[in-house]
Amino acid sequence: RRATAIIAVSEATKADLQALYGLDPAKITVIPEAAAPRFAPQPAERVAAARHRYGLPARYLLTVGTIEPRKNLVRLVDVCGPIFAQRLSDGLVIVGGKGWLYDEIFALVRELSINDEVRFLGFVDRDDLPLLYAAATAFVYPSLYEGFGFPPLEAMASGTPVVVSDAGSLQEVVGDAGMIVPARDVDALAESLVRVTHDDAWRAELRARGLRRARQFCWEDAAAATVDILRQVADL
Repeated sequence: RRATAIIAVSEATKADLQALYGLDPAKITVIPEAAAPRFAPQPAERVAAARHRYGLPARYLLTVGTIEPRKNLVRLVDVCGPIFAQRLSDGLVIVGGKGWLYDEIFALVRELSINDEVRFLGFVDRDDLPLLYAAATAFVYPSLYEGFGFPPLEAMASGTPVVVSDAGSLQEVVGDAGMIVPARDVDALAESLVRVTHDDAWRAELRARGLRRARQFCWEDAAAATVDILRQVADL
């Protein structure tokens, strides 16, 4: 409350600050973040080498983030069973370390007998992550809440189609460049995964939209806007 100015990374975060803290919206400026330059379409030979190095199948869905309830991975794993059964995808790759209350997700994988299809890679080398995005059939992010949402932006910048939930800031980040489903709607998530895994033309369209969308987020613009705020505060 004592702050002269507040920077929020998304309109969703700005709305949260107003709703939860009762802050004056005039004090809050939204400055979106951006993907790092290394997230970009990758040469085919490097993508193939990374897939071989990690022992990944030719067709897989990817999600990136800490393994915790907020990431909604239980619903994702639940809908992936039929996707595997229909041979629409060969696997689900989960990149990210264990957070909290993660036992349920591992138990569900065992219960559904899809241990071979679901791969937990933990943390991966920062230089390998763009390759894992680029190798994926699609990136899936059914999170229950995000203040910004770097992984979908990184996926779009890498040329990977994205399916995300409508929670928090994700609609803001993805816009019309990806498939957006209600965060708790299992049927909608399943339908989206069926389409994105079997419709080649739709994947190509999402790839093109995602690349265009990702270019709208720029660290240089974020830096310039931040400097403007600092100068305004310094002049008061």
